[in-house]
Amino acid sequence: MNIPILDLEREYKTLKKDIDKQLKDCLDSQQWILGPKVSEFEEKVAKYLGINYAIGVASGTDALLLSLKALVLKLKGKENFDKKNEIITTPFTFIATAEAIVRSGATSVFVDIDPDTFNISPSCIEKAITKNTVGILPVHLYGFPCDMIKISKIAKKYNLFTVEDCAQSFGASIGAKKVGNFGDCGAFSFFPSKNLGGFGDGGLIVTNNKTIAELVKVLRKHGQTRQYKADYIGYNSRLDSIQAAVLLAKLEHINKFNNARIKVAKKYTQAFRNIKQIECPQLTTYNLKLKTKHVYHQYTIKVSSRNALLKYLNSKGIGARVYYPFLLSGMKAFKECKYRGILKNAKEAALKSLSLPMHPFLKEKEINYIISAINKFYLSR
Repeated sequence: MNIPILDLEREYKTLKKDIDKQLKDCLDSQQWILGPKVSEFEEKVAKYLGINYAIGVASGTDALLLSLKALVLKLKGKENFDKKNEIITTPFTFIATAEAIVRSGATSVFVDIDPDTFNISPSCIEKAITKNTVGILPVHLYGFPCDMIKISKIAKKYNLFTVEDCAQSFGASIGAKKVGNFGDCGAFSFFPSKNLGGFGDGGLIVTNNKTIAELVKVLRKHGQTRQYKADYIGYNSRLDSIQAAVLLAKLEHINKFNNARIKVAKKYTQAFRNIKQIECPQLTTYNLKLKTKHVYHQYTIKVSSRNALLKYLNSKGIGARVYYPFLLSGMKAFKECKYRGILKNAKEAALKSLSLPMHPFLKEKEINYIISAINKFYLSR
C-alpha cells in the first residue's frame, strides 16, 4: 500500500462539485481582492466560531504577526514592541510562532510543555513571568486545545495579553467555546494541509475586540485608513477570493471531517493501548471534565526507537513523519531569544514524537494496515 499522511486528492474528489461552483462564481464576478467571497467567508466563519470579528489575511504567519502588531498599537500606541518586551511561548512548534514574535519587535521566551498534551505548560508560563513580560502565545498543537482556562487566569492575574495560535486547531473547543475565543486574538492558518485548508496560503484573525479588528483591517491594506492615506507601516496581506471560495465550500463539511478524524484517532488509540513502547494522545480526566474537543490535525504518538520505526513504516509505504525534530530554542534564527527551565518535556517530544497518517478519508483497510505494521515492528524487537 501507499498511504500518505494526508490525501488532498480524495478531499477534492469528495468536494469537487461544491468547490467548482464556488470557483465559477469567482470567475464570473472577476473580483479577486477582498471581493464578495472574502466578506461572505468572514461572516460565515465568525458565526461558526462564535466570535464577533473575523478578518482574512494572506497566511497563518501573517495572522500571528498582524495580531501582535494590532495589539502593540492598541496597548502602547506604537508600531513595534521593544526588544525588552517578552512574549512567552512554546519551543515545540513550527517556526512561524516565534518568528512573528521577533518580527513584532518583542523577544520570545520559551518554556516547557506538558508531557501528555504536547502543549505549553501553564505552570511553566507562570514561573517564567517577569516585569518585562507583556503577553502569552500558546499553540493548540496537533488540534489539541491548550489549557486556556488556566492560561486565561494567569493572563488576567498579571495583566498580559494572549494570542492563540490556532493554526492546527480549526473547530477544536473547550466546553461550548471554540479555540480563538479565549485570548485577545486567535490566529488561524488555511495552508492546504490544515483541517480547513485552501488551495494555497491563507489565514484568519479573530477577535471580540472592535479596536483590534479595525487595526487589523488597516494593517492588512498597507496601513491605509482610507485609499492612498497610510497611518501606519502596514502589509499587503489580504485573503484572496479564490482561497475564500474554496474555504466556503469546505466550511460546510468541517464538522463531519473533524468527527471523521476523531473516529480514526479512537481506532489508533484502541489498537495501541497494550503496546508499552507507545504513548498515545488522549484526553485526560481534567480535559474530559472541561469537555475539550481534540480535532486531530495530526495523530502524534511518543515512541521508543522513533527513527527506526519511521524508517520501517516509510519502507512499507506508510507516510508517517516527524513534526518538529528541532526545538525553536536551539535554532540559529532565535539565538537572541530566551528560555526558562531545562525544557525537559519539549526535548523528549522532539526525540520521540511521530505522526501517523491522519485525514477524514482513511479507509478501514488502510488504518488496519498501519496498525498491523506498527504491531509487527514492536513484536520483532
